[in-house]
Amino acid sequence: MVELFRAEWMKINGNRYMTSFTVWLFPVGAITFLLLALIPALGSDIFRTQVNAAPPTWTIQTLLPWTFINSIITRLILVGFTADVFAGEYQRGMWKNLLPRRRRATYILMKFFTVTLMLLIAFLSTCLLSGVISGLVVRVTGAPYNLAGPNETLSRFVDIFALQAFVAIVSALIAASFGALGGILTRSILGAVGFGAVCTVGEQAILVILLLVGNALNAPGIVKLYQYTPGYNLSNISSWATNGMAFTFTGTMSQYIDTMSAGASFVILVLWVVGLIGLTVWLFRRQDIVS
Repeated sequence: MVELFRAEWMKINGNRYMTSFTVWLFPVGAITFLLLALIPALGSDIFRTQVNAAPPTWTIQTLLPWTFINSIITRLILVGFTADVFAGEYQRGMWKNLLPRRRRATYILMKFFTVTLMLLIAFLSTCLLSGVISGLVVRVTGAPYNLAGPNETLSRFVDIFALQAFVAIVSALIAASFGALGGILTRSILGAVGFGAVCTVGEQAILVILLLVGNALNAPGIVKLYQYTPGYNLSNISSWATNGMAFTFTGTMSQYIDTMSAGASFVILVLWVVGLIGLTVWLFRRQDIVS
């Protein structure tokens, strides 16, 4: 298994163009953006005055990248990444050489494991680099760069960071699963990207779809199904992490969608991830590829 993992890691990273503009885009982008902030830090009195008036802390700057990492843009980027990882094997004719050696499920699961590990490294390094380089920028302005602010605690930071990391990895895995499913179904990188993008955007737009269907059927309570989608549960866990309370709606929506605990959302998200990966493995095992 170690050899299989090493081969998968080298194969994915061997496509430097693809990985540079997808998975490794996050730490490289953080470095570039923050180093560019040194320009106003060195040459703008207004910028230095603003930073000194409200200097950020290490905890705030380390958490900041999760805002982008947990966005729909990141999920679409990851769809493209996994589309190449899974569908690329069809277009490069690799499956015919690989499949006779091991069980099919082993290859698919190892791909998911390798992708998850790469994303975890990329996300964590992005947050760490953000905290370190932000300190350099802040210190250049002459402002203090403290570990935590007056209303911040390290234990609270660890809790928020862990929950945000969980949200990021789960959302990434769901997007990756859409891309992988597209690759298995279409056997094409372009087809996998299209399928994954439609599923990812559609999952985000499901609330609007449920509202339209509920109005058409005169059954507004159907919007309650939204609570079982990845989008709602990711938002719910993120809300518990940052605000200490469940994700809620205002207006008429609040009478149909009840609050949900972080534990319930955790279980629903795990079921989504296991279900999507399991469906990918099942479909792949049924395909006629070798002949």
